[in-house]
Amino acid sequence: MKKTDTIAIVLDDHLLFADSFSALIERLDLFSAVHTLNDKKELTHFLIKHPKTPIYLFLDYYLKNETSLTLINEVKRLNRQTMVIIMSSTISPKTVTNILDYKPHGFISKSSGFETILQCMATIGQGNPYICPIISDIVEQTDHTVKIPFTARELEILQHFAQGLSIAHTAEKAHLSKHTIVAHRRKMMSKINVNSITELLLYARKYELI
Repeated sequence: MKKTDTIAIVLDDHLLFADSFSALIERLDLFSAVHTLNDKKELTHFLIKHPKTPIYLFLDYYLKNETSLTLINEVKRLNRQTMVIIMSSTISPKTVTNILDYKPHGFISKSSGFETILQCMATIGQGNPYICPIISDIVEQTDHTVKIPFTARELEILQHFAQGLSIAHTAEKAHLSKHTIVAHRRKMMSKINVNSITELLLYARKYELI
């Protein structure tokens, strides 16, 4: 893969990791520019301003108070030329499976080195998805008949519940009615056979959904 007009973006709310990873990406000498962003609002504004620019987005799975899963489809909507590469240190099989269900172009461990990132870039450049060896090992040991039962919309609502937002505030954030939020909450609890929001959030934290 040769240097092109493609831009790299590293989105991670941990400044130290974001800066060090961006420095590593710059050493690849494959991009016309490398940008370090710290929250999804910055990313959204950037994509709106550059709707047709080829971008490789290195996206941390855990952002402040939420995961980045619901952001993947939004990124693809705003810029269809964006290649999304999830970065995570998770070792939870259910979490890994759930991330892969969102079909990122790449999935690498945060402990990945220079060679792994180069391999990731080369594989994606050939039009194929890439999963680093650490994540591949987890996938191979996973029972694929057991999956996270929640939809993307339900995961978004879970993020709001995890922040302690009320039904009304969650409805406002999700652009839904209060009755719809209550229905979603009831459906999620039914899916995992729990009787309270506390149990629902415990399940979500156990499987690293929030």
